Amino acid sequence: MGVKVIIPASGKGKRFGGKISKQFLKIDGKEILAHSIEKFNSMKAIDEIIIAASRDSIETVKKIITKYKFYKVSIIVAGGKERQDSVYNALQLLTCKVSDTVLIHDAVRPYVSQKLIKEIIKQASKHKNVIPGIKVSDTLKRTDAKSNIRETISRENVWAVQTPQAFNYKMLLTAFQKAYKNNFYGTDEASLMEKYGYDVKVIPGESGNVKITVKGDVGKISRKAR
Repeated sequence: MGVKVIIPASGKGKRFGGKISKQFLKIDGKEILAHSIEKFNSMKAIDEIIIAASRDSIETVKKIITKYKFYKVSIIVAGGKERQDSVYNALQLLTCKVSDTVLIHDAVRPYVSQKLIKEIIKQASKHKNVIPGIKVSDTLKRTDAKSNIRETISRENVWAVQTPQAFNYKMLLTAFQKAYKNNFYGTDEASLMEKYGYDVKVIPGESGNVKITVKGDVGKISRKAR
């Protein structure tokens, strides 16, 4: 089973703010994107990495790849309008066997551990499609457009999902093709798999595997890393 990695890094991070896209900001002296790539680049199990970047940041990504000698990065592809488009652009450039596994990881989850990555790959060899998540412990409320509570949602068997998400290449490609045929856009790759009837197993993720969304997350995640 070959293992390929796609890292979509073309987001502008509107909620984060600032002139520099958040994946290019530095934590502990290194770009957030570089932290994310490094985890996969140094793993023997990983065969290839493809980065999807916005057209105006491709040169910046190239400099990062060269600077840190990320030799497993084979291609930097132009991203699309949505995350799903960026991942699909990269997916189409992979040379895979039908049994290969594709990992998709957020560029702005810089402190995922190699322990978790190894476990996901191991579980994918058994279950084909695997994602990490954290069981929800807080009470969940659904509100209306004016933020008035309309429903309390049961938290039983509810997970907050993370990346990297691992999928069988053939199944993932088929799900993407069906999604575009039906003009369906999901919030993550697992939602496409779910939509088209593929089983996806959730395994325990990591509390430190935080996605940097707002500026407050930078200090939070840097402290966790220490």
